[in-house]
Amino acid sequence: MSKLFPPFKFKEFSVAHHKCAMKIGVDGVLIGAWTESNDPTEILDIGTGSGLISLMMQQKFPNAIITALEPNKIAQQQAQDNFNNSPFARQPNLELIDLQNFNCNNKFDLIISNPPFFEESVSSGDINRDQARQAVFLPIKEFIQLSEALLSINGIINFVYPTQQTNKILDVAKKSNLTLLKQTIVFPNKLKISKRSLFSFGKKKQETLKNQLFIKDHNGNFTQEYINLTKEFYINF
Repeated sequence: MSKLFPPFKFKEFSVAHHKCAMKIGVDGVLIGAWTESNDPTEILDIGTGSGLISLMMQQKFPNAIITALEPNKIAQQQAQDNFNNSPFARQPNLELIDLQNFNCNNKFDLIISNPPFFEESVSSGDINRDQARQAVFLPIKEFIQLSEALLSINGIINFVYPTQQTNKILDVAKKSNLTLLKQTIVFPNKLKISKRSLFSFGKKKQETLKNQLFIKDHNGNFTQEYINLTKEFYINF
């Protein structure tokens, strides 16, 4: 089976193994695999990093026009290499820009992101790492407000964020006239607390669906629910 980045796979292609400036983590895989949408025409990936989520969306929605934003030059170059090496008939469009300075007249049917969320106030000394991790570069309030302005009337905003920030997220979303459509609370296993949740918001009111996802079982093996969710993207599933 072909690989994107070990141990991930895509159905049709192989990308040369890169020394990844932006590491691929479970959060990005989860939000990409979890995302569902009704044949979106325009997709916006905010903070694409290595380009993983955009390529996952291109596999899921081959006819969609995908715009990927990345403010970090090193990550942007890596993402562009990965896009160039993909065999999809349509490739994501990549822009070296942050969300705050992105101007677009289009409205997006799907906005997806694994945004920076660490509440660190001191620099690590590595601006690339800080930009990818620290919420100061894209505060959740700005992320939600700016995303709402770019969203089509029937569109959805999907992102992953710390579970402990849920009340803050709901408050900001309510002020932006967004409704929580779905929240999946993610647990490492049944003995540990949740650190991440997957959120989906839209402009139209409807009943909220809430559920849970356990990544591993008591033996340290991936659960069947996690395998079922991500098997299209893991080479060993």
